[in-house]
Amino acid sequence: MLLVIIYIWGHPFLIHYYHQQITKTPFSPLWQEILETRSPLYSHLPQPLQQRLQGKIQIFLNTKQFIGCQGLVITEEMRLVIAAQACLLSLNQPDGHYPQLNTILVYPQIFQVKRPAAIDEYLVEEQSLIVSGESWGKQGQVVLAWETICRDLDDWQDGHNLIFHEFAHQLDQADGVPKLRTQTDYQQWARVCSQEYQQLLSQLEHGLKTIIDPYGATNPAEFFAVITETFLENAAALQQHHPELYQILKQYYQLDPMLWLS
Repeated sequence: MLLVIIYIWGHPFLIHYYHQQITKTPFSPLWQEILETRSPLYSHLPQPLQQRLQGKIQIFLNTKQFIGCQGLVITEEMRLVIAAQACLLSLNQPDGHYPQLNTILVYPQIFQVKRPAAIDEYLVEEQSLIVSGESWGKQGQVVLAWETICRDLDDWQDGHNLIFHEFAHQLDQADGVPKLRTQTDYQQWARVCSQEYQQLLSQLEHGLKTIIDPYGATNPAEFFAVITETFLENAAALQQHHPELYQILKQYYQLDPMLWLS
């Protein structure tokens, strides 16, 4: 209980100590078996990367709350599958434990949300939408549909991954630009992403097929989430058709999926 209170207080030194205590516990063989069985991407990671990821998973599971919605009972498999993919994104980030995130809500299937929609210049009404996931930065929540996650696991190299998508939003907090290391990195990011985003818009306008999901053309934030999915699940195609985009994602995540997906 004391450690939980310390974590809530948020003192960096005490949080670091708490995380160290968590990772001193050996990674459960049962957890390893679940991940190897249910998470194909995890199984393809080099062993040193798996070992680093295990520590992140332990911290994630000890500091985030999972809540089942519409009667869904959260299982150990659900928690592990979600944590493993979320933590792969944050594996090499300076504040790599999603400090703003508190809760993961999991629905059994796609679900309905209400959002404001402008009718004209003066009127706004609520619009009902069916979605498979959402990421709420200010509320510290990610919302996921388990049915969609399972479909992603079955076809894990198609460039579509709900967990990667929504947790990428947690990294950029809805503006399409994650926290980078230097001013030069920001300048390069702006140049490459602006160019690639405009190229996607042009390709779609002319009816051309793209390896980047058309949903990425919605806005820069969705573009970042979508290219993250492509980077981790369809690395070869992204590197071939969008080498600069692949390079800045490789630099940001400090991961090279080509090494384990080839």
